[in-house]
Amino acid sequence: MTRLVPKREEPVKKSFSRIVRWAAPVCCPGGILWALSPLGIYLSTLKFKTPDVFWKLFPSAPLLLLVGLIGLYAYQTGRSGKWVKVGFVATLIGLVLVIAGDVGEFWFRVDDIYLMMAPAYRTFRIGLLLSAVGSLVFGLAAARARTISIVGTLPFVIGVWAGLISFSKNLQHLGTGLWVAFGVAWAWLGLVVLVELVFFSWTSWKSKGSKTPGGASLE
Repeated sequence: MTRLVPKREEPVKKSFSRIVRWAAPVCCPGGILWALSPLGIYLSTLKFKTPDVFWKLFPSAPLLLLVGLIGLYAYQTGRSGKWVKVGFVATLIGLVLVIAGDVGEFWFRVDDIYLMMAPAYRTFRIGLLLSAVGSLVFGLAAARARTISIVGTLPFVIGVWAGLISFSKNLQHLGTGLWVAFGVAWAWLGLVVLVELVFFSWTSWKSKGSKTPGGASLE
């Protein structure tokens, strides 16, 4: 006997995916906030004599990236392969760990209790590395599948690779620049996908508007 439920659910899933994909451009402001981290640290130190005030606000950046990442994945649903999914899951977990580590260290002061283990700091560092590796896999897989324009994926891959280097080693001022590049890469990808979404929506609306109710073209 043929199951009808999955067939009925398919249009619902597609409609849900079409809505969620509009969250993709949210990674644009998230990337900008990430890239402005050095400035935020400087201003926090200048005003409050400590960078901790900035780091308490920092989770907003990875949170926006996380929302945008979900939109990016929904944008590619049905057109991407398994490696896009692998990159998505790795990046998602990495960003969650970054948020958890930051909150644990600067809001709950977990590391002040467990000085030797420093669990919050370690969680934060692991999250950075995992999010960079996942982003790299995600970007390369999307570029290979051509689910996102190469104009967006190529700079993205370069930027997240720079971020991976920054997260792996303490490179002083060079590391700061590479950290900024990671944020810029996400902001750029979000902007490119926003342009694609607007363009595809406009062409789809124009295509529907150029036909009569009977299906015949008005031209």
